[in-house]
Amino acid sequence: MALISKKSPEQQAQAAAEKEQKRREAQERRLADELAQEREAFLSTPVGRARVAFERGDLVFQCSIDVMSQQAIIVAMVGSSTAQRSTDPVVALNAVCREGWDLVNGSFVFVEQEQLSRDKFMSSGQNVAIKGQTVGYYVFKRCADNRCVPAAPEQRSQGTVPGAPASSPVL
Repeated sequence: MALISKKSPEQQAQAAAEKEQKRREAQERRLADELAQEREAFLSTPVGRARVAFERGDLVFQCSIDVMSQQAIIVAMVGSSTAQRSTDPVVALNAVCREGWDLVNGSFVFVEQEQLSRDKFMSSGQNVAIKGQTVGYYVFKRCADNRCVPAAPEQRSQGTVPGAPASSPVL
C-alpha cells in the first residue's frame, strides 16, 4: 500500500507561487521572442532599411520594390498567355519618406525569369510566354524635415514612445 503524503498549506502556497512565477517567466520570454521577430520582419522591409539608414547617418538610400509579377501560361493546342499580379508601391514609398527621406528618382526594369515556347498547332511558328517581374528602383535623399517616425513595435507594446509627451497616444 502506497503512502500518500499531503502537502501542508505553506508547501501548497509555495508550489503555487513557483508555478505562477514559471508561467510569468515563460510568458515574458514568449513576448520578447515575438517582439524580436516583429522587429526583424520590420527591418527586412524597405521602410525598416530606410529607418536604419537614416539612424546610421546615410545621405542617400536606394530600395527596390516588386511592382508586377507575370506568370507564363501555355496551353497545348490553344496558345499562350500571361497572368499578371501587380502591387501598388505608393504606401511603401510614403512610409520611406516619413522615415526622413525625399524621393529623387524612380525607374522600372522587367526582369525575365523564364521563357516558355511551344510550336503552334496546325500552323508554323511558336507560341511564346514570358515569366518575370517588373521591379521599381527608387533613390531617396536624406530630408530630416520629412521625418515623422511612428512608434517601433517594442515601444507600442510597452505603451511608451521616447520624446513623446506623456498624454500623447501611442501609434
